[in-house]
Amino acid sequence: MKLALGFLMLVCSAPAAAQEIVVTLERRAQAADQVASNAASLSADDLARIGAQAPSEALNRLPGVAIHRNNGVENLPAIRSPVLVGNQSAGSFLILEDGVPIRAPGFANVNQLFETSLEFAERVEVVRGPGSALYGSNAVHGLVNVITPRSYGSYYAPAISLDDWSASAGSFGRAHAHALFSFGRGREDGEDEICLDYCVRETGAMLGAAAEHEDGWRAQSGLDRQSLLIGGRSWLGDWSVETRLAAQNLNQESAGFIQGPQAYKDSALSRTNPAPDAYRDTQIVRGRATLERDLSDDLTLRFTPYARFIDADLNLFFFPSRAQELTEQAGGGLQASLYWDPGDDFSLIVGADADQTRGSLWENQTLPTQPGGYVQGLHYDYDVDMRVLAAYAQASWAFAENWRLIAGLRGESVRYEYDNNAPDGDFGRFRRPADRVDEFDAVTPKLGLVWNPADRQTLWLNLARGARPPQITDLYSLQTLQTPGEQDVETIDSAELGWRGDVGEARFEIALFHMNKRDTSFRNADGFTVTDGRTRHQGVELSGIVPLSEDFALSGWVTYARHTYRFNDPVTRAGESIVSGDDVDSAPRWVWNARLAWTPSEAFAAELEWVHMGEYFTNASNSAAYDGHDVFNLRADLALSEKVSVLGAVRNAANTDYAERADFAFGNDRYFPGEDRAFTLGLRARR
Repeated sequence: MKLALGFLMLVCSAPAAAQEIVVTLERRAQAADQVASNAASLSADDLARIGAQAPSEALNRLPGVAIHRNNGVENLPAIRSPVLVGNQSAGSFLILEDGVPIRAPGFANVNQLFETSLEFAERVEVVRGPGSALYGSNAVHGLVNVITPRSYGSYYAPAISLDDWSASAGSFGRAHAHALFSFGRGREDGEDEICLDYCVRETGAMLGAAAEHEDGWRAQSGLDRQSLLIGGRSWLGDWSVETRLAAQNLNQESAGFIQGPQAYKDSALSRTNPAPDAYRDTQIVRGRATLERDLSDDLTLRFTPYARFIDADLNLFFFPSRAQELTEQAGGGLQASLYWDPGDDFSLIVGADADQTRGSLWENQTLPTQPGGYVQGLHYDYDVDMRVLAAYAQASWAFAENWRLIAGLRGESVRYEYDNNAPDGDFGRFRRPADRVDEFDAVTPKLGLVWNPADRQTLWLNLARGARPPQITDLYSLQTLQTPGEQDVETIDSAELGWRGDVGEARFEIALFHMNKRDTSFRNADGFTVTDGRTRHQGVELSGIVPLSEDFALSGWVTYARHTYRFNDPVTRAGESIVSGDDVDSAPRWVWNARLAWTPSEAFAAELEWVHMGEYFTNASNSAAYDGHDVFNLRADLALSEKVSVLGAVRNAANTDYAERADFAFGNDRYFPGEDRAFTLGLRARR
């Protein structure tokens, strides 16, 4: 506790990354001092220096983010929340690429961060808590927006350019390479005076390709993943048109939990794989086109049609069934918005969203029947047609000097048409409901107040509601004793008070939050879905950056939070009953990420990163716990020339025995062990 308080005082006295520009909240760039919300980001250069081997390694550097990495690309998100699992996790975080959801609302996946184009990103933004009125389903605990490059060369640049490439190799047979090309030219439109009355309309294309391989730290594990990103910018009369096509292929051999009290401290056991047949194969294709036109000096119209296809095949190694699950989803939608900016004092955004997606799920167990009703044979086989319609409005009004009011309202309707392809009724512990239609409606208001008392000082108050409809597996992958149609829309009511600014050369941000969530749905220790859960989430987040000298700077963030149950749920499994007021499992109170940067010259920079995960309970009754851990990472960047750099990293430099994920299930302590010390060396070149 003394150590935590000491770091808290250090960060509070001088912290953190104040963001100048925020893109996510309005789907366009806006000044951070006009935003009644938190927003943190990583640039392309940040991502390159980090050289993340998993999304969690990069995103956990941002305040309030504590994603647990499991194995390979798998992870469990936590943004201003406990580490959530299953459908509760999948539906509580909205993952976007260029402002477009990468999955349909009812078809989210707990591991969906790996499906983004993070390796090509120009910028990544994270908003903690419910988002603005422009976002609906799944924007409950937070949003992640991966923003792809918008560089297509220029009228004066070479026709074809290699903008960015990198290659790296390291421990455990890891290898990664990526390249980003652009082709650009301008179109003359106007008078002859360049940069005055002469306008060059940017057109062109870009192509990104990446591949990674991993032999696996643990036995019989590893992965191969290939990614592609194609983009273009052109004009149709007065309409600017920006297009993106993203594709990805994943073939992963997964490693399962090791079991036993503090099993992660046994180095030999940690490298074993109790689930050698586990795997995850995924193929993804996404496309969008954004058409934008200025109707007048103060009116802008934007349309974004999009489409997506996802095909996934995985082994459910985390259940006794070890069943095979096949899922598909194909569909798309349209985002339409009108921006009215009559002056600096007022702006209004009105819009509508629509999404139509067809998905399917097939689950089959080949193992002999297991205890607990995990019977051999077909568990589920169904199709679902989902339709989402939404409308929203959001206004920003500077009603007095240095004061701004932001108000928004969103209404959303979700409809599921379910078609069961297997016999209706119970099969072991599995219940297959008959064909049915389910509809859900949600209204989510937002209200924010911003005060700028001085230059580079911003205080804000944000009141917001977030909501999510049930996931399709909540509704149709039922267990015995469940009644179809029990689930309701999960809502969260959030209040946030924040202050960001400068103190001398230091920057800081502090945010206090209080959130109440109701009608939350999750699977309890008996294996049945609870549909009326309530939880409370409250805490403080501090972040900052402070120069210590000409060569040294300290940056980072720290969170203290309580995530508690607000209901009772007695279950038959010993030690797993939920009591109101207890901590939600997998909810550490203290989490921080601190970084000491050393920059002795323009050509060299190094960093020591300290990742602290506090103690947390691993079961619902708070009778089993993980002690937490401290992990240290080293990174360095040496510029060989203006364009070429050598990057190096030592992860888990102290070779600490720790768990990336600790859990208690089916009567056992279970862990995804953290990797041993690992080395990476890479080369990067930029235009």
